[in-house]
Amino acid sequence: MEPYKNKLLATSTSQAEGVCAESLIDRFSNLPEGVAHHILSFLAQIDLARVSCVSKSCRKFYLSFPSLNFDAMPYANDMWERLKLLNYLDRFLIQRGDNKIQHFRIFWIFLGPASSFSNEYFRVISWIHAAARCNVEVLDLELYMCEATTTLVLPSCLFLCRSLRLLTVDLKFKLFQTPSLTSSTTLQCLKLKNVTIDEGLGQWISCSCKCIKELWLELVHGAKQITISSSSLETLRFVSCYAYYSFQNPSGNFHLNISGERLEDIYIDWKVIPTGHSISIFAPNLKHLKWIGTLASRQYLEKLMCLEKAEIFLHPRSEDFSKLFSVLSSIHSVKLLVLNEETTKALTKERRSLPRIFDNLGHICIQSTCLNDGLVPALASLFRGMRHLNTFHMKYEPIIPLLFTKHVEVITASRFDREYWKSQNLAIIDQLEEVTVELSSGSNELEFARYILEGAKNLKKMVIVYLPHQSTRIEAVNEIEMNSPATIVFKKRPRRPKPSYSP
Repeated sequence: MEPYKNKLLATSTSQAEGVCAESLIDRFSNLPEGVAHHILSFLAQIDLARVSCVSKSCRKFYLSFPSLNFDAMPYANDMWERLKLLNYLDRFLIQRGDNKIQHFRIFWIFLGPASSFSNEYFRVISWIHAAARCNVEVLDLELYMCEATTTLVLPSCLFLCRSLRLLTVDLKFKLFQTPSLTSSTTLQCLKLKNVTIDEGLGQWISCSCKCIKELWLELVHGAKQITISSSSLETLRFVSCYAYYSFQNPSGNFHLNISGERLEDIYIDWKVIPTGHSISIFAPNLKHLKWIGTLASRQYLEKLMCLEKAEIFLHPRSEDFSKLFSVLSSIHSVKLLVLNEETTKALTKERRSLPRIFDNLGHICIQSTCLNDGLVPALASLFRGMRHLNTFHMKYEPIIPLLFTKHVEVITASRFDREYWKSQNLAIIDQLEEVTVELSSGSNELEFARYILEGAKNLKKMVIVYLPHQSTRIEAVNEIEMNSPATIVFKKRPRRPKPSYSP
């Protein structure tokens, strides 16, 4: 009996060892490199280091991982931990050698005494050198510079790196030193945010960035003039630094001059006091223009012949009609024109003739919080100045209150019924083929929709977008649905979650 028990025990042990061995197979190490890198992309840098200790294959994946994220935020207030992190990152870059870097993000906060800053700054710059050596494609720098220095000087080897496609720099309003004009680069996209610039930036972009296609200048300040002429630029995004121009330099002037034959997309967020400021744009092949904010004291736009979409969301003052007229007159033709409430009211306030663009405009969208009692007469006046309109969209744009605002003023929007619209005798009503109305507060939108359904002879489609609590209001439309030749489509818009407020 004893030999049988020993044999059974040995068999059970061998089976257990087999199961254990099978369960310990390192399947991750056998994955293709691309799949392993994708899995590792969900881990933080410190977790990647732990994975590298599992096996030789894992360490190989770790050292060849193409996306790096050096983030000092978790160690911002602990100098000792920051020093250990610096040492670890230095060793890591040395160990990974010349393995290619696709995306490299450095988010660093420089704190402590001047001696500590000099050491950290030198190391960060050495990482940028390593990125250039490893043929980095995307470099994202977000640096909180301390008072020990106010200038970031990027090494020239970075701009000589032919693999670099995208460079993003955010310095929290410290100075970005313009590279030398001899630093010719194949950079395709440059994004500068919260940086102080000098007068030479525009010249460097014009002369040294021959391959640039996309340029973002967000909240940049320091230069009184930015002049860029590029034969390759396709997209421009410019966001003015309101705080700087309004408070730090209220009497200073700023001039933005942009010229590019390949420019197709321009986004301008201009929130500066218009006194003394000017904008000049030459973009004959522009397809999309979006202008938010205010008008400059002087603006010059070359005739825009190829626009597909123009979004004009301005807040003109009472004396700005001629400036607004000039901007819209520069638009020779456009497939879709989108206006906000303030621009629409300004165009019709003085009862002057509309810019010529409205004569042949076929598609217009008015964006507002609601079709309020102040907007209805302006919209009727706008319709009187249009002859070929066939598509109209009344778009609902809800008010998003600030965190410290607990109440939003309710705007009156129930004064104008169908009889008002009938009294306007709008000839354009017979040209309309497609109308979209997004319901908000009050009844003005619904009355307008019913007027269109009753009077538009050639209407083919009407879309009514409503909130869940407005389902009973659209029953009034059903009363005349049978008498209209148009197709009526009802769409329920999901209710947006209520914003949370701090107590």
